[in-house]
Amino acid sequence: MSGRSAQLVLPISVNPDATWSHWVSREVTGEVESFARALLDQGGAGFFLWASEGQGKSHFLQACCAAKLGARYLPMESLLNYPPEAVLEHAEKETIVVVDDIHLINDHRSWQEALFHCFNRCAETGTPFLASAAQSPAGMKSVLADLQSRLSLLTTFKLPAWELDDFERLLGHLARDRGLLLSDEVARYLTLRIQRRPLDAVRVIAAIDESTLVEKRSPTIPFLKLLGL
Repeated sequence: MSGRSAQLVLPISVNPDATWSHWVSREVTGEVESFARALLDQGGAGFFLWASEGQGKSHFLQACCAAKLGARYLPMESLLNYPPEAVLEHAEKETIVVVDDIHLINDHRSWQEALFHCFNRCAETGTPFLASAAQSPAGMKSVLADLQSRLSLLTTFKLPAWELDDFERLLGHLARDRGLLLSDEVARYLTLRIQRRPLDAVRVIAAIDESTLVEKRSPTIPFLKLLGL
């Protein structure tokens, strides 16, 4: 994926595991998954994805980028101190433009204006514009009205909170990727003790993996209790 303009080398890092093969699908996310894959195959205006922090927005957008050669990925958390005109230069010439955590521009008028113009250029060239935020376009009251209006034109999806069974599947998936085997009892134990967010699941499984290697023990409930879980 592309993360730089002709003039700038930008501080953009992506998670190598943020791909479709590592995405845990749920029945409630089937619609946005189908929409995204159709968009990547056939083109379209784009979409707007929103959810609370840690629910998988960045993974989803980075998976879209990984599946599309020539994507321009723009994580706003890393870019707010860079000149927006330079960062967004010729973005509409890429295969897709992906703005992650666009709500972070609330207090940055120059970025709001630049993204408004970038959106318009993408519309003119037929370049899909994808964005994520912590709230829906209707909830972005602090940005320019014109930009909010443009974002509201995009098909909008919300990533819902994780139900118990789905989160247990996620924990099992993350564990298997690290060569760990979680029993159903251990998965349920963890699900009832940590926040049901992919971000927290990744951190906990990483910590368990490291501890089991050091202690040469299996991830049993008594062992997890010794770890403070």
